Amino acid sequence: MEKTLNAKVLGISTNHGASQKVFTQQLKLDYPLLSAFAAPEVIRDYTGWLDEDKRLGNRAYVIIDKQGIVRFKKVGAMVPVEGLEQVLAGLD
Repeated sequence: MEKTLNAKVLGISTNHGASQKVFTQQLKLDYPLLSAFAAPEVIRDYTGWLDEDKRLGNRAYVIIDKQGIVRFKKVGAMVPVEGLEQVLAGLD
C-alpha cells in the first residue's frame, strides 16, 4: 500500500546556478535544487555536510517534518532505501 505524504523533496547543491541548471536537465530532476551559498542560513543548522573552507559539500540526507523538526540526518555514504522508508513511514 502506498502512502502519500504532505512533503516536498528539495536538493541542496554547493554549485552555482548555471551548473545546477545543467545538472538538473541532464538527470531530468523533478525537484528544485537550492544553492547552499545563495542562502547559507538555510543550511547552517545541518552541520557536518558542508566544508565552508573548501566550499564543498558531502552527500547528505535530511528529513524534516511539518513542524521543522529534523527526524533523520545522515552525512556521507548513501542511505539504503529501506532506512529512508522506515523514517518516512513514521511521518504524518
